[in-house]
Amino acid sequence: MKKLSLLAVLFWAVVISSVCAMEAIQTQMSTDANFDVSLIRAKVSKDVLTVQVLLKNTSSIKRNYSFDFKDVYYTDTKDKKKYYGLKDSEGHYIAGPAANWLRGGNFNVYFEPGDKAVFWIKFPAPPEATESVDIYIPWALPFEDIKIQR
Repeated sequence: MKKLSLLAVLFWAVVISSVCAMEAIQTQMSTDANFDVSLIRAKVSKDVLTVQVLLKNTSSIKRNYSFDFKDVYYTDTKDKKKYYGLKDSEGHYIAGPAANWLRGGNFNVYFEPGDKAVFWIKFPAPPEATESVDIYIPWALPFEDIKIQR
């Protein structure tokens, strides 16, 4: 039992440290200047663009970061098109972690000072010729000219 507990602790330590150690593609601040918002992945696989974002409370007090997944989108500036997240058959955005599924789902986390959390969302992939996009997350400055991994 002791060995199993130690293995579980080691497993979660590796998972958490790998998420926290991911190098940001680009970091922006939140519009209230209380969070660092870091884009850590923008990769296309099987005609789906997956975006992962790391949030960190940089303030000295407990703060909330909350938004609806319907308000996250990216733009293909080359083709001048705007893309919203993919939904499942029940109308839920393919994204997480979701606090609830109202309006298709939302992200709602309370952060102590220095706390971090990751969220992800899936989109239809931009055309093959598109090399970069702009990504918009509510309450954060835009991520501009993001190179897409394929």
